[in-house]
Amino acid sequence: MISIHQLHCNTAIRSRDKNCGNKNVQFATRVPELNADVISFSGREKDLLELPRKRIFAKIDAAIADNKNFLGEGSEAKTYRIPDTPYCVRVVKKNNDNDSLVDYQNLLSFKIDKKDEINHIVAKLKNGSSIMKYIEGEGCFLSKRSKELFNLPVESYYNLYKQIRYAKDNDMVFDCCPGNIIYNHKDKSLTAIDFYVQDNEFPEDVRTLPAIFSAIAMSAENSDYRLYKNLLGKLIQVCLVQIQSDKCTPNDVANLDINALFRKFESYCEAGLPPQYELLKAKLVDIQCLKLKELLGEDVKLELDGNIKVVNALVKQILLKDDNSLLSKLKLWEVF
Repeated sequence: MISIHQLHCNTAIRSRDKNCGNKNVQFATRVPELNADVISFSGREKDLLELPRKRIFAKIDAAIADNKNFLGEGSEAKTYRIPDTPYCVRVVKKNNDNDSLVDYQNLLSFKIDKKDEINHIVAKLKNGSSIMKYIEGEGCFLSKRSKELFNLPVESYYNLYKQIRYAKDNDMVFDCCPGNIIYNHKDKSLTAIDFYVQDNEFPEDVRTLPAIFSAIAMSAENSDYRLYKNLLGKLIQVCLVQIQSDKCTPNDVANLDINALFRKFESYCEAGLPPQYELLKAKLVDIQCLKLKELLGEDVKLELDGNIKVVNALVKQILLKDDNSLLSKLKLWEVF
């Protein structure tokens, strides 16, 4: 067993004290020799970004040289994990050559802006390369746990929604494909990793919830109607969480774009839609309208709360439960 004790000096130590003239003052007394099982912990390992520039570049060189650190690549760059650090490095390819990388050294800048932070960048290198936070997990497209993606806690989808929405508010567009959403099965989190700057001359209107639905739906190994229903149900619950938030604004309500979300779902479920589907759509539109009225000062709380209860009941009945369950046969909407 290891025991940890407070450390003391082994020998008497003398020092000259300005308050005592030229006298030597003893301020530590002799204590027994330290036992072999006493351990001291001092200092801390420096973060990669605190190291000298040469050591930072050396660690990046070593990471790139070992194929075990390769994380993936796009049309413009390759990404490598930097071992024993919470970072990875994205190195731009030379003329889109899959084998050659541009020179990324001779520049290390920690001056980053909000757009850099959205892309998880912590430092900039030469020629557009960068050091980024390493997001633990795997891209949804390659995930071996693809079925889990369709029935995560609502909080997981809501946090992803807020991340993409925040980027959109800062003129950043999410490249909505399954490989750009990282799933960490340990904490059930979803993180978007690839954003680009909005082109003001040719702006794109990427709708947040439909983009999430599309990216995760494409990760399904097989077309499974039940998975798509589960995903729609969870994203509708995200809508309700957002609408009931104390910080909800008219812009938040408009950004939910319920109709676009349903159209995306319908494109995956052409064979047939669940019963009471049209009622669910109508009630969600009603909720949006009522929330806007409430934000404009009208007293519609009772009607709004009632419609939210109806939608919650419908979601649980026709989307989050198996079609053959007893609950699916009950006409809960007639209660309200």
